[in-house]
Amino acid sequence: MQNSNTGKDLASFDLVLFLWARRNLIIGITLLGAIAGVVTAFLITPLYKSEVIMFPAITNSVSKALLNEQSTGRDDILALGDEEDSEQLLQMLHSDKIRDRVTKQFDLMAVYRIDSTSRTRNTELQEAFAEHITFERTKFSSVRAQVLDPDPQRASDIANYIADQVDTVWTEMARERASKGFRVVESKVKELDQEIRQMADSMRILRELGVHDYHTQTERYNEYLGAAIVKGDQRAIKEFEERFKVLAQYGGPYVTLQDRLFNETKRMSVLRMKLEQAQADMDSDLPHKFVVNRAQPSDKKFSPVRWLVVAISTVSALLLALLLIVVQTNVKKIRANG
Repeated sequence: MQNSNTGKDLASFDLVLFLWARRNLIIGITLLGAIAGVVTAFLITPLYKSEVIMFPAITNSVSKALLNEQSTGRDDILALGDEEDSEQLLQMLHSDKIRDRVTKQFDLMAVYRIDSTSRTRNTELQEAFAEHITFERTKFSSVRAQVLDPDPQRASDIANYIADQVDTVWTEMARERASKGFRVVESKVKELDQEIRQMADSMRILRELGVHDYHTQTERYNEYLGAAIVKGDQRAIKEFEERFKVLAQYGGPYVTLQDRLFNETKRMSVLRMKLEQAQADMDSDLPHKFVVNRAQPSDKKFSPVRWLVVAISTVSALLLALLLIVVQTNVKKIRANG
């Protein structure tokens, strides 16, 4: 047992002597790595971080939230959204419209040093955009928009601009759809209004012919005719018989028009309510998110962490030196055996 421990101590001692004999190579490569790390740390462009925290709104429709009598829990304009709403907000933030507007507003092609004449400029822009601007959902179902930029003021401006553009782009999309819905309902309202006017004109003509209220008139005429027959008033009997002829001729169309006019007027009330809701949605500028924290210019750089760069470079150089020594030793053994 003692001999085994002694063998291990000798092996460890031999390894130390082996490395000590090559200390100049190890120290030299390690120093070169450290120097390269220092140079690299100071050559890397420092980036500053700014971020905006947003909660999605649970509803984006003014008509449902304020004008609908049968509102539900998801129609509260003050309620915060859930995970599904957060995913929708994230999808909007990743849209090409927002990226293109941010690129144009802050000239990101120049900021990221992308050649505007390059055939791969769009791909390069997308990759640079993804590296410097990220969006993620937090555990609280909020959404964080994070921007890295060499200029701290520009980083905060980009983050706030993105937050503002969410409402702008979302509203434009919703307004495009709402305007089409409004035109459809408006067309139906105009058509129905024309039909109601025609039915009202027909009813007016029937009233001029003597049919004012078919059911009431029939009931009253029967009473008066019975009384005239009892009295033996032939003139009255003949007059009511003539009136019954008018009712018999025009009573059916009158009843049909009356029922149809009632139904169409009721339908018109519903359509006008929908038209009002569509108008509200089309004119709405209701925010689609709640901004918890707006971005502020950072007074401390986010990256690079210079000591970490130097440390990684130094350790990497040390490992490289050890690897070179191992390779060199094995090569010598192979040549000696060969």
